[in-house]
Amino acid sequence: MDNPDKFLCDLGSFKEMFWRACSTITVTKKENTLLSQLTENDGYTYKVHVPTNLKYNHLGIKLYDRSNNTYWKDSVQMDSNIIDVPEELLEYETQFLVV
Repeated sequence: MDNPDKFLCDLGSFKEMFWRACSTITVTKKENTLLSQLTENDGYTYKVHVPTNLKYNHLGIKLYDRSNNTYWKDSVQMDSNIIDVPEELLEYETQFLVV
């Protein structure tokens, strides 16, 4: 928690961030490998090659929504593969962004 003043002092903000952090996007093993290569962390240096909200778009990964369906076969392809992430995360990543 690099922003304790916001997330540890306000229970509502903490809950919102906690539940967003618990969400997952299902991808193939190959896609997961490619996504993992967009950041580097060797324990000393952290590098972000593509901001989190643009990673799926950068790799051309199509996203699907099944929130209204029980089965994946009934899922609907989303209009965009740019994901919604907290603005605080994008601001935080700018210090590690490698062009």
